[in-house]
Amino acid sequence: MITQVVEALGESADPATVARILAACTHAVEGFCTERLYACAAGCPHCCVLNVAVLLPEAMTIALWLGANLSGEELAGLQKRLAAHRSWARWMDDDERILKQMFCPLLDTYGGCSIHPVRPFACRAITSLDSQSCREAFFPAVTDEDRLVPADLFRKAVFDAAFTALASGLRQVGLDDRSIELGTGVLAFLEHPEFVERYLAGERLPRAIWL
Repeated sequence: MITQVVEALGESADPATVARILAACTHAVEGFCTERLYACAAGCPHCCVLNVAVLLPEAMTIALWLGANLSGEELAGLQKRLAAHRSWARWMDDDERILKQMFCPLLDTYGGCSIHPVRPFACRAITSLDSQSCREAFFPAVTDEDRLVPADLFRKAVFDAAFTALASGLRQVGLDDRSIELGTGVLAFLEHPEFVERYLAGERLPRAIWL
């Protein structure tokens, strides 16, 4: 994967190439997980309260995909939800997010993932083997007990390795390899379309985005 990223983005990069290489890497990693069963399904958003870290090209690709697939009114509404989520949830840990039910603002009204075709590695890595355990683990209650969910640890390991490989490839071609909270990163590229060109030119995006 590192070689793929370096070869694709080494000389010049554009949004279409970034989207293509992310899709190719995702397809390759999914190939390692073929026929591995899990309980996750559409409209099952229990774990979508957790913090999700994405690399900047993942956030950029999601923002551009949303811009191409949503109407102006839909996009404006989403930006408001993302901004509210950034204000309230960006510094919360997972336990606080669960307690306050701070669901991902990218969920649709039916509890489905509105960016499912371009969802990031971190979201793809998490799969539950038991839906009832998810409901119990993510129920909003104060407890000292561990919240345990049986999960496919092989799948998580593979996607975590892919995340690291992508970051390494970005670093080798001189692109910013920092991670950022999912909603915060997507909103940054939606609010500042110029960040796409600046990022692909090798600039480091303003530190204020993370604050």
